Amino acid sequence: MISNNDFSKKQQAFLAKIDKALNDFNLIQPTMSLLCAVSGGPDSICLLAVCEHFSKKYDFKLAVAHVHHGLRGTHADRDAVFVERLAQQAKLPFHMERADVIAFQKKYKLCLEEAARELRYNALTNICKKYDYQAIAIGHHADDTAEQLLMNLLRGTGPQGLSGIVPKRNLVSGRCYGTPSESVQIIRPLILVYRKDIMTFLSEIHQSYVLDESNQDIRFLRNRVRHELIPVLQTYNPNITLALNRLADIQRTNSHWLKTITDALLHKILIKMDAQQMLLNMLPLVDQHQAVIRNLFRRAIQRIKGDLRRITHDHILVLSEWVRTPEKSRHMHLPDNICVHFFDEKIRIFQHSGVFNPYVAPKFCYCIEKPGKINIPECNMVLQLDLQSENLVNTKINFTHSDFSVSRSHVYLDADKVRFPMMVRNIETGDRFQPSGMNGHQKLKKFFINQKVPRSKRSQAAVLVSQNKIVWVIGYRIAQPAMITVTTQKLLECKYTHLTDE
Repeated sequence: MISNNDFSKKQQAFLAKIDKALNDFNLIQPTMSLLCAVSGGPDSICLLAVCEHFSKKYDFKLAVAHVHHGLRGTHADRDAVFVERLAQQAKLPFHMERADVIAFQKKYKLCLEEAARELRYNALTNICKKYDYQAIAIGHHADDTAEQLLMNLLRGTGPQGLSGIVPKRNLVSGRCYGTPSESVQIIRPLILVYRKDIMTFLSEIHQSYVLDESNQDIRFLRNRVRHELIPVLQTYNPNITLALNRLADIQRTNSHWLKTITDALLHKILIKMDAQQMLLNMLPLVDQHQAVIRNLFRRAIQRIKGDLRRITHDHILVLSEWVRTPEKSRHMHLPDNICVHFFDEKIRIFQHSGVFNPYVAPKFCYCIEKPGKINIPECNMVLQLDLQSENLVNTKINFTHSDFSVSRSHVYLDADKVRFPMMVRNIETGDRFQPSGMNGHQKLKKFFINQKVPRSKRSQAAVLVSQNKIVWVIGYRIAQPAMITVTTQKLLECKYTHLTDE
């Protein structure tokens, strides 16, 4: 693809940046087998060109892979033919996998982008496993890092998300919605160069490529960030992509240091581990810094779950707080059948079958990611949350209490004053809330005494929590901040029944 003619100074400078990435991030090793993922677009075509060039310098084997997502009709067929011809011209092995993105998206209720990404990595990993390739080269570049960092920031992220796209990562013992993946390394040789430099390089070496029209579709968040947000930010700072890449580099360094500390601690407190569970000694965590504790839970959960999808900051925050509390036994149910169990100064993180084995005075904490039904066997409860689009003025709901509840087990909250994900858990020592009709806060213990709730029932009580604040002591009282007012536009209907009544 790249001719043997002498390179211009600009081309040499471009290749030097890529060479720097290869060495600084230790992306390749001599004699390794590298699978180059090529879509046919300018980024991946440039990737293939430079990988072919450096394969001679660093003596590694190269092959080409293309994933046909079945989304763009004849345009997708055209891309596949184009990439195959390039591989043939370069006399490189070529592999193509087809993926049914739409079926996968519907099955796992994903957005289109995420479904395509998951299947793409699955396909590339399967090729590596079948043909013994040790790494996959991906065409992400510096502009992609800036865009990813902004997307993470908009969605809500911690320090890890500020790292943007990392130059190299391992997929070890991962799981993609039930599909185990073998160990494979992802490398990004173009991570230090920018889109405009890629386009200039391809033009100068007279290399053609294809364009994916969906990259202009602003229904996708990444495209809105690329075509709308970044141009606005450039009016404040013309070098915004450079600044964001600098931030990502700083954060990657900090994250690497924290990972080193955390992994050493995780190894120290690990009692035993297999594919389905991990058992940890909790005591050494008590005196650790919160940053280390939180990162350790993220690392441990990722090892069992395979990823951190749908694991929120609130989950990690509660788990890290539990380390410092005297409760002997409690557990949290996380998305995708992951459970974290605290008992006898130990922490067990495991995948469960959904069957709960009761024990004395169980502690629990369930995450509610969206409206719907959730079973809480620990207190014999089925909790149902539903959004209602009607406002208070137009509603036909027959409220029987001054706090706009229908009954003790059936209440309505102002949907704009609460936020998902919410949590339902049992009460904890020191819990406080502002009961409806009161100006100040009150400890739950005092509230139960005033309401003459027997001690035996208090231990079975549960609370609904939004943004770390109690919004409903279930079966007893709504919190004042979540109450409906005359300005309420949306209602959140909350009701519970007994599990044994279902």
